[in-house]
Amino acid sequence: MKIYYEVHGNGYPIVLLHGNQENRKIYDQLIKDLENDYQLIAMDSRYHGKSIKSGPLTLDRMAQDVMDVANELDLEAYDVIGFSDGANIALTLAGKDDRLKHMALLSPNATPQGIKWYYRLHMYMTLLLLPIFCIYDKRSRTRFKLISFMTKEPHFTADYLSELKIPALLLSGEHDVIKDSDFTFIQSSLPYCVHKVIRNSPHFLLGYQYDKTLREIRGFLYACHHEA
Repeated sequence: MKIYYEVHGNGYPIVLLHGNQENRKIYDQLIKDLENDYQLIAMDSRYHGKSIKSGPLTLDRMAQDVMDVANELDLEAYDVIGFSDGANIALTLAGKDDRLKHMALLSPNATPQGIKWYYRLHMYMTLLLLPIFCIYDKRSRTRFKLISFMTKEPHFTADYLSELKIPALLLSGEHDVIKDSDFTFIQSSLPYCVHKVIRNSPHFLLGYQYDKTLREIRGFLYACHHEA
């Protein structure tokens, strides 16, 4: 298995998917707070952390990586908590694996254009400047690949999202890098989705408004697994 993951706690399995240029450690505190109630599977996505740094860099490939981990762990059903690109992987995975039953989506985007223009400008400027460092620095080559990926994917259509008939919690920051219109599009396209805006937070909800984000995730998971 070339995808690195760690398993913490016991109970219903939840796969944790981080964002672009991050790793599983963004979930360290969440694991501590949830591991008494759930089995938490913290993955490093392809090209991140301790996972393989080769092969296709696409949402389809990374969704398949999650399915491979689920197969290795013999999971019959699981949930996903995904942040940013991790949420985009979850949305891709939901169209592929019927073992995925519920998903908490932290600041996903439907298209690259869903990122606010000044953040996209920064991405393109970085891509212009990085090649000279890529000549001799492996980390710069990986960073170039990962930023390029954000300019190409995802491409979620209303028709695609409308077919994902599983409960979803959509969380966004009041001052997110993703456009409000993109969140509205995702929420309105998913059949069973609740959207909550985390006040006074930028994109990284787990860092800037952790307690509020944890409360929303806890409530969602409780509702999903303690049905009347």
